[in-house]
Amino acid sequence: MNRSVDPASLPTLPQLFRALAGAVLVAVTLTVTTVLPAEWGVDPTGVGSALGLTAMGQLKQAADAKGDEVPEPASAAYEFRTDELSLTLNPNQGTEVKARMRSGDQLVYSWSTDGGELFYDFHGDPVGGGDFTSYEKSSRASTEGTFEASFEGLHGWYWKNRTAAPVTVVLKTSGVYQSIAEQH
Repeated sequence: MNRSVDPASLPTLPQLFRALAGAVLVAVTLTVTTVLPAEWGVDPTGVGSALGLTAMGQLKQAADAKGDEVPEPASAAYEFRTDELSLTLNPNQGTEVKARMRSGDQLVYSWSTDGGELFYDFHGDPVGGGDFTSYEKSSRASTEGTFEASFEGLHGWYWKNRTAAPVTVVLKTSGVYQSIAEQH
């Protein structure tokens, strides 16, 4: 079967240039809004932050930069880590989860509940005591972000279930910090 192509049905040169321009525009847009934030932590539009990609890129860059430095003694070096904790709070019950961090250590975090809002206070306690620093207080069912410790100590969340039913909260963290655990 021999089919001939009707030249009138082929795209014209201006149509091809418009399609090429559209493809280039899409490629540039994706690079600026997703690739730059996710790979290099650069977010000129703010879309990467909204999608959680900028924090990932910043951690990646910090990990890459750390690989170029002279390594610290094994007793002092914290490695990149990822943790997940799940806690169920009964009505009117509160708990605290904190990460042990040095000044400059970073972590990316997200926490969410199985539906109910929790009161929370994201704060830090310096080594050796002293005044704690509150970073954020609110009532929500979830939140996420990036955190860099400005001092050595314990940094984390206090949650309180002010609802009439049990609420489970799942906390996911990744970054450079010594440990993370529920405080008793």
